Amino acid sequence: MSIDGLYAGREQTLVKHLILQKYLERFAHIVGSRWNVLTYVDCFSGPWNARSEEFEDSSFAIALKELRKARETHARDGRPVKLRCFFLEKSRAAHAKLKEFADRITDVQIETRNAALEESVPEILDFVRRGGASAFPFVFIDPTGWTGFAMETITPLLQLNPGEVLINFMTGHIRRFLESPQAETQASFRRLFGSEAFSTNQGLALHDREDAAVEEYARNVKKIGGFAYTCTAIVLHPEIDRTHFNLIYATRSPKGIEVFKEAERKAMAVQEAVRAEAHRRRREARTGQLDLLSSQELHDPSLYNSLRDRYLNKSQSILLQALKRRRPVLYDDAWVLALSQPMTWERDLKAWIEEWIRSGRLEITGMEAGQRAPRRNANNCLVWI
Repeated sequence: MSIDGLYAGREQTLVKHLILQKYLERFAHIVGSRWNVLTYVDCFSGPWNARSEEFEDSSFAIALKELRKARETHARDGRPVKLRCFFLEKSRAAHAKLKEFADRITDVQIETRNAALEESVPEILDFVRRGGASAFPFVFIDPTGWTGFAMETITPLLQLNPGEVLINFMTGHIRRFLESPQAETQASFRRLFGSEAFSTNQGLALHDREDAAVEEYARNVKKIGGFAYTCTAIVLHPEIDRTHFNLIYATRSPKGIEVFKEAERKAMAVQEAVRAEAHRRRREARTGQLDLLSSQELHDPSLYNSLRDRYLNKSQSILLQALKRRRPVLYDDAWVLALSQPMTWERDLKAWIEEWIRSGRLEITGMEAGQRAPRRNANNCLVWI
């Protein structure tokens, strides 16, 4: 996936699409090995600001590409997998382009609807159910603001079981109004969060307030949808040192966490590279002069590094509390706790474990002879000494 001509000036969309693409790349292969029908639902399809004539820089085209690749793989193994897509778009002009694209597709069952999400949930549910008992739905909710997907509205979509959800939580928009005294704004946030707990975050420092809002929203998604796990990924503004939005992923399978976190890890490396290019473009536009050094050499990664340190510390603190509170802790549970924070991955967890073992503060039980590190699904346990 390249920014050349398609994503220049909207690098945050590249990062979002990369996470979606990398996740669906493995999701479709894994889920398709068990389920005969893959159903993809895009609740805010657009296309918005797409530059490719074939909409290669749109979420719906990216999803189609990955689903088709998985179908071809399964077909080679003699396993037929059916693909179904529901594309929803409120804008009449955008929907016209969306429908024109969809009408050209003959190998995938696609339905489009020109309406708002609030009035389309019954149609989405009907489409999902028509896929039959062997269908697995993935729902992508990618709005442009904080309205139009109130928790009450999306509850039936969250409760689809089986099913997984990816939601774009527009942190940049929400940040500006989270402490607004206006009753109408506060009522809008209550509908968004599905609770009033967000209002208890007032007075916190910026990043603490953002974290509290994202965690509260993810907690409500998890509870209302009956999900076992949620995790988030941070997408930064390409030109300004602040969070643009958070992607919140909900699943009922630890395998889903593994796949999403790997997609996040790959996207974070790309994110810093494209932010460096965006900063270079902004500098050159401001000064009228070309940089002598490369964008990577001139890029200041301090925001990313500070956020990475922040979430590593939070993740480690959460894990230490669990280790000191109960003995033993199954490695699988420690893995879930460590990866619950953005920008933290299994390699970080294993580095902490190695350090704690060397310092005599931790031991591992249940390891087989010759096993060098704990692993999931092996009944390995961590015991704090």
